[in-house]
Amino acid sequence: MALPTTAPYSSAERKFPQTSVQANDLLILASTDELFNHVDDGLPMWAGEGDREVVVEILFQTAFLKIPAIVLNVVGIDSAHDQNLRYAVNPINITTKGFSIQFKTWGDTHIARASVSWQATGQV
Repeated sequence: MALPTTAPYSSAERKFPQTSVQANDLLILASTDELFNHVDDGLPMWAGEGDREVVVEILFQTAFLKIPAIVLNVVGIDSAHDQNLRYAVNPINITTKGFSIQFKTWGDTHIARASVSWQATGQV
């Protein structure tokens, strides 16, 4: 049974502060931050079993003209040492105004917290 967790963050919450580089009509937006911390409150990625996911919505500080290319990297992970580490991270729902980061795990894996970096590149 899946235990989805959705956590949209607004810029007011200061999650994923963005840096930008622009060359002519090409814009690169990038950010690195903690995606989730489930250990402190015993949330599903840490305390659950089976299929689980966290989905975090990212809104671009500048909209693109066309759907940008997205690159995601896991830059930090804190997990239990007595289970296999299983996870998948994907960009989903990509638009010119933003996208969502989907982080999934399954089985008996327990993930306390995870951090990711992302980069969006496209025309403006």
